Amino acid sequence: MNQFYKMKTNFLKALLSILFSFLIFYSASAQSYLPTSDARSIALGGSQQLIGDAYGVFNNAASLAWIEKPTFVISSSNRFFLKELAGAGAGFALPSKYGVFGLNINYSGFNNFNRKLVGLSYTQKINNNIALAVKADYLQTSIAEYGNHNTLTADVGVCIKVIKELSVGVNVFNPFMVSGGYYADEKIPTEFSLGMNYQLSDRVLMIAEESKEMNTPSRFHGGIEYKPGNKIFIRGGISTQPFEYAFGAGFILKSFSVDIASAYHSQLGYSPSLSLKYVLSKK
Repeated sequence: MNQFYKMKTNFLKALLSILFSFLIFYSASAQSYLPTSDARSIALGGSQQLIGDAYGVFNNAASLAWIEKPTFVISSSNRFFLKELAGAGAGFALPSKYGVFGLNINYSGFNNFNRKLVGLSYTQKINNNIALAVKADYLQTSIAEYGNHNTLTADVGVCIKVIKELSVGVNVFNPFMVSGGYYADEKIPTEFSLGMNYQLSDRVLMIAEESKEMNTPSRFHGGIEYKPGNKIFIRGGISTQPFEYAFGAGFILKSFSVDIASAYHSQLGYSPSLSLKYVLSKK
């Protein structure tokens, strides 16, 4: 009897934890299926169209077309200082004469409820100003007492350098509207994002972006990156639905770059993040 009571108690605790996570994950934070993983994007309001940055392995892979050296990235974040909403990611971008190959691995959640994503991308320039990317995504959702559910889907991305100072990016996650989950009618969101980068000067970059999941309100993301010195960046941004503002900084230390950021929600508080980037130098 005591063993049965203990099993029942543990099950109820797990169930309450899962419900708590669902409530915050979907209702309060209004984030996408997997959260943005790098601190630079978070500091710029969650923008995904950062052209020429290796963090594109987490976002729009088409932006990788203009990187010149193999690059490793790792990142961690913690939504509202809740361990249930912690996340981490690692990635690698490899430019070659055949295009740019990318790999990313993401994890978010905790023992009773978590999501994992493994993405493998390929990016190719059509010409000096246009790049296309496709990414295969393997998704796994794990819920205590229910086991794992696995799904395959994809990303498609485009980046265009309109003029020297202006770039535009488009990305679609799950364009084929793949369904998957523990229930027959459970859907994986299809998310569209359209954004632009405008290099106002050598020291100022401006970003604006709109993203939308099917059947949900669209979100605006905007930010400014200021470069006061050759190896220092200061960033700020906002996003809507819900409204959050963000801030952060970046530092270049030879082959290493360090980015820190935090978003802030007026009711739920701060969401800090830290990212590291390492560029392999060619001998």
